Amino acid sequence: MKKILEVITHPVTYCNLLIIGVLIMIETFHTHAHYKMEMDVHGYCKQYEMNKPREIDEYDEYEDD
Repeated sequence: MKKILEVITHPVTYCNLLIIGVLIMIETFHTHAHYKMEMDVHGYCKQYEMNKPREIDEYDEYEDD
């Protein structure tokens, strides 16, 4: 029992648990942002300018026929 207590209270164990905890927290926030999509998580809209109307639409000329 004493050996287990020494391992659990060791600073390296604390550091590992802290790193894993932070990664889990970041992934939770990231997944939640994808689920809600209130923000552009990866910058796709900005990168491809999806929010701007298209100036040239290839299919508009075919819709009139």
